[in-house]
Amino acid sequence: MLAVLEVTLPVFALVFCGYVAAGRRMLPEKAVEGINAFVFRFALPAMLFRVVALRPIGELIDWRYTIGYVLAALAVYLLVYRMARRGRLGAPPADGAHAAALSLHITHGNIGYLGIALIAEVSAKALPTVALTIILDIVVIVILSMVLMELQRGRERGAGSRSSPWVPVFASLARSPLVLAIAAGLVVSVFGWSLPSVVDNFTRLLGGAAGPGALFAIGAALGGQRLRIDREIGALIAAKLVLYPVAVALSLYLVFRPDPFVAAIGVLCAAMPGASNSFIIAERYGVPTAAISAAIAAGTAVSVLTISLTIWLLGLR
Repeated sequence: MLAVLEVTLPVFALVFCGYVAAGRRMLPEKAVEGINAFVFRFALPAMLFRVVALRPIGELIDWRYTIGYVLAALAVYLLVYRMARRGRLGAPPADGAHAAALSLHITHGNIGYLGIALIAEVSAKALPTVALTIILDIVVIVILSMVLMELQRGRERGAGSRSSPWVPVFASLARSPLVLAIAAGLVVSVFGWSLPSVVDNFTRLLGGAAGPGALFAIGAALGGQRLRIDREIGALIAAKLVLYPVAVALSLYLVFRPDPFVAAIGVLCAAMPGASNSFIIAERYGVPTAAISAAIAAGTAVSVLTISLTIWLLGLR
């Protein structure tokens, strides 16, 4: 366990640095937005582009892992959605958009910021699986959630039968730097192109800032929030940090059985705390976000212990 903590504690120490810097107002007012913009628009896209582009497509796609991870994600998503609709998450029954936002929070972890940096410390060989998981998250979970929210809001506007939910969803995704970076990397990978040395060096330097920058940005984003846990927030944290990784583990280890190392990385990805994307998307569709925001903050703090325990149980260190 000591070897595990040697990996996880430095990673979360960077998160804590950001938290202290923002909480004690050591950063200018707009600095947190600037750090997030740099990480989201430049550093992380460069890292993801390299992870995808520098490997043959055959090394990236693992069908056993893909099917096993997606089915587990959809099973948990449906369970949380039904529980939210019936008011069984410690809150009154939610409408379709609110239930979709809560389901998104549970099944869409902070793989892009926290996951990449932490798992890279565990093993650089795991990054292709992390990139594949991010692709699956976007293609299945994020798109499904946005479509459900669009349908709900369309019904509220009385336009559900006339307007397609797909156009705004894909228009939004097409503007995402992470989606564009992964798509560009897939093109390079599929055609087997070599990166020119200038592009290779540029993306390597820029991508190298992704890990530390993302970890600091997580803490800075949480710095102004008060950590609190009530019945609903506790249920969301338990579902995200326990239920979801257990479901992925059962699917990968007992049913679909990809390579054990790949399966372990998938479970570790599922064990990441909730991503800020779930809050951002929910806010965009006018969904109540107080519980999601609080669950992200408190869940990130609790995940110091749960992620360390997960790595130890999986034998990754």
